[in-house]
Amino acid sequence: MGLFDTVLKPTHPPVIYAPQSEAEAWIAIMFSCMAADEEISDAETEKLSQMIVYKTLFHDYDKVELYKTAMTRQLQLGSKELIDRSVDKVSLENKPTLFALIVELLLADGILADKEKEITDYVASALDLDESVATKIIEVILIKNKGNVIL
Repeated sequence: MGLFDTVLKPTHPPVIYAPQSEAEAWIAIMFSCMAADEEISDAETEKLSQMIVYKTLFHDYDKVELYKTAMTRQLQLGSKELIDRSVDKVSLENKPTLFALIVELLLADGILADKEKEITDYVASALDLDESVATKIIEVILIKNKGNVIL
């Protein structure tokens, strides 16, 4: 690092963040996975909206605020850091369900980019899912989505 880099290097205060609820953690993790390839498709956004409308976990929350918080924090922290800060809020019994929704979400646009594959592995590990469970979930979601038309 040169002298100018040292002098001109912007200093940012550390971001202090932890989700306040399990619902906020779910959105943070799902959004982080969507954003991993730096391109959030309309299909992924629509799929996320559908998912949270039907889950009772989100009924008492302002979904737009949860989404805005996740988007802001992902930009500040990056996907992996936001996932790391959020996984502890996800209850043990909900971890496989969340993972299944993430896999479905990432397949929503019909394209599974390398960064999305990488973040899928990362989130499975962060959620402490057994590899056989994670593999089975992926297999089932792929079977479920086989032949889907991408709108």
